[in-house]
Amino acid sequence: MKFPKIESTALKYGYSNARAKAMKGLLLKSAALDEMIKVQTIDAMVELLQRTDYRDDLVAVSLDHSGSHLIEFAGSRNFMRMVAKLRRITPKDDQPAVKALLRKWDIMNLKTIVNARRLNKPYKEIRPYLFPIGGFTEEDFERIAGADKDQLFNEIKKTAVGSEMLSLSTADFSRQMWDTFRNALKNLDMFVQLTTILDAYTYLFMHKALAEVHGRDIRLVRRLLEREIDAKNILIIERLKIYGFQPDRIQNYLIHGGTLSQAFIRSLMDAKDLSAAVSLAKSKFRRLELKEGAVKLSDLEIALEKAVAAEKSLAFHRSILSIGSILCILLLKEEELHNLRKIAKGKEFGLPEREIKEMLVTV
Repeated sequence: MKFPKIESTALKYGYSNARAKAMKGLLLKSAALDEMIKVQTIDAMVELLQRTDYRDDLVAVSLDHSGSHLIEFAGSRNFMRMVAKLRRITPKDDQPAVKALLRKWDIMNLKTIVNARRLNKPYKEIRPYLFPIGGFTEEDFERIAGADKDQLFNEIKKTAVGSEMLSLSTADFSRQMWDTFRNALKNLDMFVQLTTILDAYTYLFMHKALAEVHGRDIRLVRRLLEREIDAKNILIIERLKIYGFQPDRIQNYLIHGGTLSQAFIRSLMDAKDLSAAVSLAKSKFRRLELKEGAVKLSDLEIALEKAVAAEKSLAFHRSILSIGSILCILLLKEEELHNLRKIAKGKEFGLPEREIKEMLVTV
């Protein structure tokens, strides 16, 4: 009686999973990243990347960019090409799952534009840093970037992403968003508050999209989103403590939807130093690894990234004939993109090999 179901699953996912497996084979191995860390210059790093799937992307942007910008923009182009392929091979009723994971790029684009406006950066300068792979179009980017501060939120509301934001908001919250966007351009504290609000929308968007899809792998994605929220909230608390924020005020900046209890959050707020906070974080992230001794906030941030990435890899590495195989590629490719940027920036700032390697998130 089970044979028809197995046959149906194979028909649905056979082709897409085979393509996803081929894409996974193109991902950079740890040995390749190690080799890039060891070379002395970014030019030498580019030579190594030209032997990989990044070759055509490097050629496409090499006339306009150099140094770490060349790596970053070639990586962006490569990532967008891969996303387009994944969308083409994903079964129609599983498309919302891919859309859900891409929502974080919409929010990242929005934060990039608002920050550029705050710093008076021209649109031409920031355009290569934007990823038109989610709900924003090229025209949306340009229109939002060109709006004056009083019309910024109105321009965002005209987009598909903005419309969805409003559908998830109350009328009072919509007015608060308008004031926050306007003031974020001239007030750093308001900009920090805005980025926290936008991070919260990232996960609201994801949960809404995932509600349209069902299955074991979708439950895993939901679990991973909760872990990401937990990690972000731990960092938000520790970062705001450094700036002298009181517990009641910190509470306003936390992202809803994670698994941290109020008791845990209060204990974290009361932790006397970062070492005590790390001990608490280890109780929530079993794969959190930090060396003994003095710990910096940047060390905790990298360790949390690695812990979450390890859970992502473990969640999907055994997925066969399911949407999980496709989602796994997307998650792993994101980490690869971040790793290349860290290596290139590390070389540009003259960081030693050991420090660069410690920043990477490999799974």
